Amino acid sequence: MRTQLAFLMALCLLAVDIGSLWAQTLTEPQDAKREHRRKGVSFTVELQNLFLMRSDSDFDGSEYSFNEEGQEVGAFATVLKPGFTWHLTKHLRVYYEAELGLSYWSMQDPDQRDPLATDIFMMKHRELWGSGESGDDVGYKIGYGRFKDPTGLFLNHWIGTAQFWVGMDSENRVGIFMGQLPDSTHEGIDVTDNNFVRDIWVYGARWDTVIAHGWSGSAAFHALYDSHLSGQERWLIVPSLHVEAGEDDLFLSIDAMLQHGQAEGQTPDGRIQTLLAWAGQSHLRWDITDHFKLWPSKLDLNLLVLSADDAHPDNDMNYAFAASGKNNSATLMLTEDEIRDWYDNYDEGFSSYQGGFFTNRAGLFVADLKATWKVEEDLDVSLVLASANVLKPSNALDNTFLGFEMDLMATARFHDMAWVQLAFGCLIPGAAAAALTNNIDLSATEPVLMGEISVLMKY
Repeated sequence: MRTQLAFLMALCLLAVDIGSLWAQTLTEPQDAKREHRRKGVSFTVELQNLFLMRSDSDFDGSEYSFNEEGQEVGAFATVLKPGFTWHLTKHLRVYYEAELGLSYWSMQDPDQRDPLATDIFMMKHRELWGSGESGDDVGYKIGYGRFKDPTGLFLNHWIGTAQFWVGMDSENRVGIFMGQLPDSTHEGIDVTDNNFVRDIWVYGARWDTVIAHGWSGSAAFHALYDSHLSGQERWLIVPSLHVEAGEDDLFLSIDAMLQHGQAEGQTPDGRIQTLLAWAGQSHLRWDITDHFKLWPSKLDLNLLVLSADDAHPDNDMNYAFAASGKNNSATLMLTEDEIRDWYDNYDEGFSSYQGGFFTNRAGLFVADLKATWKVEEDLDVSLVLASANVLKPSNALDNTFLGFEMDLMATARFHDMAWVQLAFGCLIPGAAAAALTNNIDLSATEPVLMGEISVLMKY
């Protein structure tokens, strides 16, 4: 039954998209179409060369029996990200984006002739979608791209979606979407090897509005049905809210989200487990340059909290939040490194991964402050101070403190087409981080030192 409903919703969304495109075809004069088509193709490109060095990957200096590679983590790497937009008409476009890399200098071999070798250049087809508008009030987008819920804490993935929205007036817009997340259940290239049985479906509706007195907001209601593991099907209902206010000098945003659902086969005797979790985030940015002739020139404060499970993992309730792994924290090690995502940030390492989401049974609270000094017009220096705790110590060997992180970053800009960033960081772990990360000595808390350099050219 669920498969039939998913199929019907997909057909409805596609029908709406086709209808909107047909309406545009009827209403747009042929001369206008030819004029718009002359705009042709626009493109963007980013080339980033990176250096990373960390003193260790965990907080334990114990030597493994076979440890020829050593404890340190380090790499030189290059990544290229080209993007192309085909402007078919004024209201119709196609977009494609790829990512070549992360290509490690010590691993990738461009002279390699075996297409199945492990050291060939990595290439990701990141985005491929078409979008358009029919008049001023109706829009649609279909294909592969990065999709975010209003908070970004739950859905913040590159996935295939079909979206449709209507502008009610100048201050209100409503939309619906349907999509699928990739999963680990194998399906072949041949369509006869594919079906809708073992998939992860997401649906939803969203409302964006201008509230009053500079406040705007987005409310969404998402649903997830995950059947990619036989006998462990799960569903989630996820309402979320994002509100924000402010301008360039002062900005505040608040995010809140609730998850409720069920998962089959999660208890020792195969009973259904109820899922009930929550998350919140707030961000304050204050540009004080025009108010006080003092440094720093800008302050960013972010608070992030993800709910924790109780002390019994296999009972009838699970309170751990299923997260995207992305948030607004400025930290480079505790959370995702915004200079370049190395896919090894510790908040994801504290978690288990299944079906596209990271679940940390100990919960997470991160508070960070970023102070930025404008040394010159094209040179900024930033200092990040952050502290993190778990919410359920019993899920971290009865420990609470995850760690304290301090990062110092410098960013130099050249003609708005090249950026050089240098970062130095230190993470002083707590006992909770050691319990959730280390493999040998679960009480070792040796600090991790980090250095990073990025040279980014962008057009």
